[in-house]
Amino acid sequence: MRKLSEQELKLVQLAISEKGINSAELLMEVYDHFLSHLESFPEEQFEVQLNSLNLKWSKGYCAKLQDNLRKNLNKTVRKIQWNLIKSYFSWPKFFITLLLIGGITLLINLLTSKLQLAILFSVPLIYLTGFLAMVLFRTHQKLKPIKSTFKDSGLKINSLYSSYFITYLTLPFHFYNICLNVPRILKVDQLVSDELVNYLSIGFCFIIYIHAITAYEAWKIKSKTALI
Repeated sequence: MRKLSEQELKLVQLAISEKGINSAELLMEVYDHFLSHLESFPEEQFEVQLNSLNLKWSKGYCAKLQDNLRKNLNKTVRKIQWNLIKSYFSWPKFFITLLLIGGITLLINLLTSKLQLAILFSVPLIYLTGFLAMVLFRTHQKLKPIKSTFKDSGLKINSLYSSYFITYLTLPFHFYNICLNVPRILKVDQLVSDELVNYLSIGFCFIIYIHAITAYEAWKIKSKTALI
């Protein structure tokens, strides 16, 4: 196998950039495929082989691949997290789950309502905010060499996995607004008894904690293969 010249690399990058691929994951997969294929042929056949690849990896075909990747993201991440959630209800993690529920219940019963909200909701939300910042930073670092390679392409390159995962991480913030702020705005928060509020708080906090823990574990799994 030979090493492509700078001019040949630029021609490959130009050919791929014309396919309109924005997903960094798919872009690098196509780029690596082009390079490995072209490096196995002598210099005299470079142009012929590049044209052959362009016909096979057409703009329409790449657009279909990118659309399929986007559609599969939701299933992939949700499947990983759901399997992780189920593992917390199997031994020995079930014991940890019981301790978590017991700890939340104890705090709910011991603290005043305002202090309950301040501690129970702020801890996972602060954690998710920090986690979100870390994912953004790592994604930025991983995308730098890819963007540098295609800096003259004019493509707006991003990580589909990272974009979806970031949206997934922000879900609890929307739950927080819907469950706490909307009732206050509509002035219906006083219609619910304190006892019911306590039970709802326990359930809501448990969901946020489980989401935060399993989201981190799902990220550890996907970060080995995806740009997150």
